[in-house]
Amino acid sequence: MKIKNALISISLLFAGVAVNTNSAQAAGFVSNITYTDPTNDVTLNSITQNGTTFNDFSFVNRTIIQYNTPRTDDSNSGAASTDRGDNVYTPELPEETPAAEAITAFLGTDNLNNIIDTEDVGSFILDVFFDREIVQDNSGLDSLFFWERGMNSDLGIQALDASGNVIGDFKRITETRIGSNYAGFQINTSEIDEPQSVGAWGVNLNELGVGRLSGLRLTADETFNGPDFKLIARSGNTATVPEPTTILGLGAVAAMTFLRRRQRMLQK
Repeated sequence: MKIKNALISISLLFAGVAVNTNSAQAAGFVSNITYTDPTNDVTLNSITQNGTTFNDFSFVNRTIIQYNTPRTDDSNSGAASTDRGDNVYTPELPEETPAAEAITAFLGTDNLNNIIDTEDVGSFILDVFFDREIVQDNSGLDSLFFWERGMNSDLGIQALDASGNVIGDFKRITETRIGSNYAGFQINTSEIDEPQSVGAWGVNLNELGVGRLSGLRLTADETFNGPDFKLIARSGNTATVPEPTTILGLGAVAAMTFLRRRQRMLQK
């Protein structure tokens, strides 16, 4: 989506010159980033949510393009393309008609200035897979994190299993959610002429009706207003409740230890 954001924070543009590491609050979580200006790398170091800071991320490592509106001579045609900051030089040159490997390369980094740019009138169905299975836990943390340049577009998501089958419930992350959750930084990429604010949103696997997933089906059509996005998953399984058999086993060990200590005391 190329519509320019008129609200550009001049103080934000220059704040990163003096301080490299920033914390950006958004959507119930904080993006802890290394950030100098909107045209350069925006490196995600960690995320803080509910008082917990983590950096155990899982990145996209495979993409299947189910459909992507073809590009024509019209500069506004096509759908999903790769994009990056004006002064970002990795992972490769942006493409208007990217292969699956190129989409993987741009989504598979911790640089929030490597994104997928979508034309307003195009449609896509992209199946992306993470480098490990994502499992729901009881930590209270979200498992999926999205950033959207412009804060003015929707994105459809649905879980995939390891075989690429669609599972669970479809969810549309809407502009009303992303648009009200400023991520605290802006980016300026090759597709636009000036910095745009970035919105963010976290998603729990329960919202998708699944307890685990291997990937996501990402969708958009002309009614989604051209999402320009980045996504990263949390691979941790923190604070997982032990299985009942494990709890019983630990209890038995504790009881045996107590009895042995008591026997030794009596023998004395």
